[in-house]
Amino acid sequence: MTPTLQTFARALLTPDLSFRTLADARVAAGPDGLPRLMRTTRFAEAEIAWRGERWLLFLPLSPAALHTVERTASQLRRIDTDRLAEYRTLPGELLWQDAAGSPQRTTLVLQHLPAGRSFDEALCSEPGQRLLDALDELRQALREIGFSHNNLRPENLCWAGGRFIPLRYHDARFGPTGSDDEAFEALRERILQHSGPPTLSDTTASYSPRRRLTGHRWTSHAFEGLVCVEDEGGYGFVDTDNRPVIPARFRWAGDFREGRAEVETETGMGLIDREGRYVIRPEYEIVDYDPAQSVARVRQHGRWALFDYLGRRLTEFGEADDREETD
Repeated sequence: MTPTLQTFARALLTPDLSFRTLADARVAAGPDGLPRLMRTTRFAEAEIAWRGERWLLFLPLSPAALHTVERTASQLRRIDTDRLAEYRTLPGELLWQDAAGSPQRTTLVLQHLPAGRSFDEALCSEPGQRLLDALDELRQALREIGFSHNNLRPENLCWAGGRFIPLRYHDARFGPTGSDDEAFEALRERILQHSGPPTLSDTTASYSPRRRLTGHRWTSHAFEGLVCVEDEGGYGFVDTDNRPVIPARFRWAGDFREGRAEVETETGMGLIDREGRYVIRPEYEIVDYDPAQSVARVRQHGRWALFDYLGRRLTEFGEADDREETD
């Protein structure tokens, strides 16, 4: 069971009542006094101040997302490097109540946010060659420790102390199999394109405002022409003109990828198509769709099986749950 974004926002405003470790944390708020929240397909994110430092606090929005970060945090504990910011799980950190009034606890993810500037800010203030050298140094350092970020984009890099520090390791891979080479080349190209004096066209081209969709508790970004929204009845989808497409009937929903979206109902997790029809019925503990392979990894009674794009089971439920136990 996963708390809603509203539950997370309320907890950030009352940390002494809602958090176990972060009871004295202060959330970064907007002009309206409400927490500044960001949301991706699988995580909600807020910036907090705690113990004199800035941190990113993440709420996994599905059991599959929690499973991923637990494995990442476990692997990072075995790596001794100053090129990665601290990243760890806080088991049972968030205390909240479900619809029946029963107390629940949810694990959160905490990452240190170095004092520095964003990638785009560094582009406007640092010589291009210095940024290119720093990018090459980071690539070599990550290769030496066998770390692949797997989602290395400008917004996931911080310029601090004359070097780039990666952030948001949710999809990290470890060992010789992973590679960020294409991402590094894209970053290099972006630096080369902006290494000269910024012009008005350069500045305006990078800004792409998102049309505001009103009448919802919360809205995501547009993915494949559909926007995940939260209404009174739960999560659903509208098109980019704010017209309802899939009714808001889910306890949680992820964004569409390759015409598939993970959803959660009272009976479990499932997978839907763009018409809202179930490709995988919502009766499983975890449904984690991989658009790169067009398969879903599904857990039932602690064991895993693979399902194809059409929802057909490819393997038996035989692989045991290999998550590490947390206190």
